[in-house]
Order: sequence, then C-alpha cells, then structure tokens
Amino acid sequence: MVENVRRKDTYWNIKYLLLLITLPIAFSLVNNKEAITAAEHISLIAIIVLLLFAGVMGLTEEYQPLKVYGALYLSSGIVIAYLGLVFIW
Repeated sequence: MVENVRRKDTYWNIKYLLLLITLPIAFSLVNNKEAITAAEHISLIAIIVLLLFAGVMGLTEEYQPLKVYGALYLSSGIVIAYLGLVFIW
C-alpha cells in the first residue's frame, strides 16, 4: 500500500512560508510612523508576537530548514519591534 509521508526537513513547509507574507505587511505598518491608527497598531503588535512565537518554535525544531525559518522570524520580529519603538513612539 502506498503511504503518504510528510517531510518536515524541507524549506517548503507551508506554515513558515505563509508567514513570509507578514514581513512586508509589518514593515509597511511601521512605515506609517505617527499616522498609524489604533487598529493598525494592534495588528502590528499581533504580527510581532506571531513572528516571535514562530521564531522560537522554529529554532527549537530538530530539522535545519525549520531552524533557518525560526532564525529569520525571530530576528525580523525583533527588528520590527525595535523599528516600531523608534518610529511610532
């Protein structure tokens, strides 16, 4: 019988690829600077928390591609949080 095997040790992991969409959204929200609305500010905070959570979860995986995604999301979450503090406040 044919068995479908899910490989986790690949860069085409859909959970981490979908989070790549949040990076330009977060940078565009930070680029609004003081003209940011309350809803945009809440969504920026949610994106930062999501990126940091995905970064920690990716770094604790045993597979190398997921560790790369984890490092990418953890570092970008920290950078976006810093830019939010610098530009918005």
